[in-house]
Amino acid sequence: MDAEMLTEVGDQLVDAFAADGRAAGDVDADIVAAIGGAVRLRAVTDHLLAVLAAQAERVGVAKRSGMTTRELLVANGMAPVAADRCLRVGRAVDALASLYRYSSNGFLSGEHVDAVVRGVAHVSTRTKQPVGSEAITTVESTLVGRAISGASPAELMALARAAAIATAPDDDGIPAAEDATLNEMGWRQGDDGRLQGSFDLDVLTGERLICAVDTASRPRPLPDGTPDPRSAGRRRADAFGQLLECAARAAADDAAVRAPRTEVVVTVPVADRSTARLGWLGSISDRAATLAGCDAGITRVDLDQHGVPTAISATRRLFTGAVRKAIIVRDQCCVKCGAPASWADCHHIIHHADGGPTILDNGCLLCRSCHTAVHHQGWEVILGHDRHPWLIPPATLDPRRQPQPAHNRRTMRLDPHVVGAAA
Repeated sequence: MDAEMLTEVGDQLVDAFAADGRAAGDVDADIVAAIGGAVRLRAVTDHLLAVLAAQAERVGVAKRSGMTTRELLVANGMAPVAADRCLRVGRAVDALASLYRYSSNGFLSGEHVDAVVRGVAHVSTRTKQPVGSEAITTVESTLVGRAISGASPAELMALARAAAIATAPDDDGIPAAEDATLNEMGWRQGDDGRLQGSFDLDVLTGERLICAVDTASRPRPLPDGTPDPRSAGRRRADAFGQLLECAARAAADDAAVRAPRTEVVVTVPVADRSTARLGWLGSISDRAATLAGCDAGITRVDLDQHGVPTAISATRRLFTGAVRKAIIVRDQCCVKCGAPASWADCHHIIHHADGGPTILDNGCLLCRSCHTAVHHQGWEVILGHDRHPWLIPPATLDPRRQPQPAHNRRTMRLDPHVVGAAA
């Protein structure tokens, strides 16, 4: 096989499909057969790419071009995640005879092959048995057999984890479940821009995580006493975000006054107006930027038309220690749900981006989930004539949008002057 043959096969497929734009006739059996053929063709192609990637790495093709093999694959049109999988399979499959046989003939998809590779590596790491040993070969054969029987990649990984536990050596060493050196955590950005992650933790770290999230994710009634409408999964996610906020505050140099956590860089391009961006996850909407900037430090950076900074200002914090302390004394807790003040951001009642001043009468305490509800879910905060914050629910919850007092003042009767101020 050579490059010319691969190019010729590809051209033949393109020409055959371009003739009438259809891969099969409108007959059920023909369509099903064509799907099966295309799936096998893709599997063979995935195997071929993995083998070529390993070969390129072995002979140093990418290195001589001044790049890594992963960069070489991406430069030739592969998505980064596909390049990672290709390299992972290519590096391992030669040593896995059973898997190689079913991968090279297109019987197993690239995803299933990758799951077997990762599963074997997992068992090898946990049991300290080398690839090629009798125990690992048995695991490989079991995983391949289950893949042929129709198990999904996720099911193959679950089976591998069970096999690792079952075959772990029974000695005086640290059990795999308690070995913190095996801990792993990873994340990636999905097509919709959201962050997706996974972790593999020892039981003690996992127990701390579950206990912390469980404590912080208990249902909290709405200001009018109705039950918390959030699902359990949403409450856990909100609690996780709040734990991150608390950890960041605790690590701050001036944690006693809860220093700002988010640095918002105000970019002023000379030639155009760009969207706000996060350092890791890219572009965000103006609404999200406003939320991030509520309790932050502001640095102004001027750029020329080439994107090169021409001037930079000193960082200016929004809610500084004195104002923050005054807000904490007045509000005592999150004004919406009553979460502790140590959990809370200082929210600009009139947004800072809209010219709202950073003063006591334009700030209030909101925990992260309630802060998000104010910015994204229709809740509003106003300052009453009593100089305390009041909450106005969205019309979907209260068609009259009747103002409600802050959490630390829930025993009060509604101030009629506040209704007039909200009207």
